[in-house]
Amino acid sequence: MRTARLSISLEYMRFTTEADGEEFTEELERTFTDIIEGDLSADKAVADYIRAAGLDSSKDDPKLDDQSRYPGTRCLVNYFGITDRPELKRIDKRISSLRTAELLRSPIDMPFTFDHLKAIHFHLFGDVFPSAGQIRRRSSSKHTEFCEPEYIEAQAARLFDELLRASYLRNVDDADDFINELAYYMGEMEALHPFVDGNGRASRLFFNSIALAAGYEIGWGSADPDNFLEANVAALDGDYQALIDVLEEIVIPLSED
Repeated sequence: MRTARLSISLEYMRFTTEADGEEFTEELERTFTDIIEGDLSADKAVADYIRAAGLDSSKDDPKLDDQSRYPGTRCLVNYFGITDRPELKRIDKRISSLRTAELLRSPIDMPFTFDHLKAIHFHLFGDVFPSAGQIRRRSSSKHTEFCEPEYIEAQAARLFDELLRASYLRNVDDADDFINELAYYMGEMEALHPFVDGNGRASRLFFNSIALAAGYEIGWGSADPDNFLEANVAALDGDYQALIDVLEEIVIPLSED
């Protein structure tokens, strides 16, 4: 019989897989289950996938800047020299999902600092991108302009100092207050957007750990990935209500579980 922790972890994996536009297949579920339960090491799962995909890490070009894209492509420099964007996205998503399952089993054991977030990013993407864990050095925009690179360090220091002074939300006993605070920090992190890519996947794991340490469970299995994305976009403009509404449906005090 599956434990409650396994079920919750698989809900998280389903959410992040579908948020990436992938199908949560039975094969993926079995692989994630084996990693989460400790029956399969993520190192072996990643190595097996790389071998099955016929990837060759010797194609890495050390002359290219880690955070650049290959000329004439939208592909970030990677260890496999992949210049086809759909192929790179498929490989990135699969390998980072295996590493996500690993971190759900064995979270990074360090204070909730900016270094912690960078360590998560490095762990998720370090098999594919030499830029993993690095603060981006170029401007970035998607739905809006994100924090300019020259201000990332200062804004991160402010944000993580606020989190520290708030005791990482561990003393927020009222669920509504916790949700309001969590929505604020999620929105601020979205605006910071400290990495070239993979910000959502890294920050989601970070805040999942924050919630657990504060005594709350985020029931990702009840969340709609599209609604969550739209709520994060609204938070970029300072409108946190949509994100609060989403979190109200999925954040549960552990004592009530």
